[in-house]
Amino acid sequence: MTNLGGLEPLSQKFAEKLTETVRKTLGECDPFRAQSLDDGSRFVVEQNERHGIPLRVNETPLLSLKVKFDCRLDGQNTFLAVEKSSIKVYGGAKASGEPLFRYEYEREPVGNIPGAHIHVHAHRDAFTASMVRAGKATTRGLRRANNTDVPTMSELHFPVGGHRFRPSLEDVLEMLIEEFGIDHTEEFRTVLREGRRDWRTKQTKAAVRDDPHSAIEALERMGYTVQLDSGAVPPAARNDRLEQL
Repeated sequence: MTNLGGLEPLSQKFAEKLTETVRKTLGECDPFRAQSLDDGSRFVVEQNERHGIPLRVNETPLLSLKVKFDCRLDGQNTFLAVEKSSIKVYGGAKASGEPLFRYEYEREPVGNIPGAHIHVHAHRDAFTASMVRAGKATTRGLRRANNTDVPTMSELHFPVGGHRFRPSLEDVLEMLIEEFGIDHTEEFRTVLREGRRDWRTKQTKAAVRDDPHSAIEALERMGYTVQLDSGAVPPAARNDRLEQL
């Protein structure tokens, strides 16, 4: 989103988009709103409803979803930037107490934690209680609902960035070192950062091939002139990659 008058209209537009997305996906929900913080230098986008978004099976609440974004302008004061975000999933009809799990993002993380990460709070039994009540509207949901075996957490698939933005081996190795204190070499951080940079550089190039028009737009905003070779056919965006979970 581009700055067309400050952070407030960008945040309001973002809130409206979130409301539209949820309503077109799940049905009616309390609208997202943008609330000013720090004299307008930050905005929190969330719902007023304390209980979050009910997630129903056969119109009976099974889970609850609570979403929050802390927003500010980016370094060039041009685009909306998410400073922090949390997406929490709770068992039951109300988003209260401890969630089953939550997706977290911090633009400037402290203490060597990953910028984007998942926290799993619940024990196996808490997940099982929700999984045995799965709806039948999707293939995996139907298979789970019809299965007479006790479901396990290992059956759940948590998305973590898709084809282009998935975690690298370096991410996993650093998580294991930081979180579990496993033995490591003195140069491990340098090695992992170099490997991560190489991985993300390659993935950036792949992402550009998926969506060259957005890449051109970004480069032109930075002052570059991008011109297609004479006679060359402009490449189309690979929407299958951009849209796939």
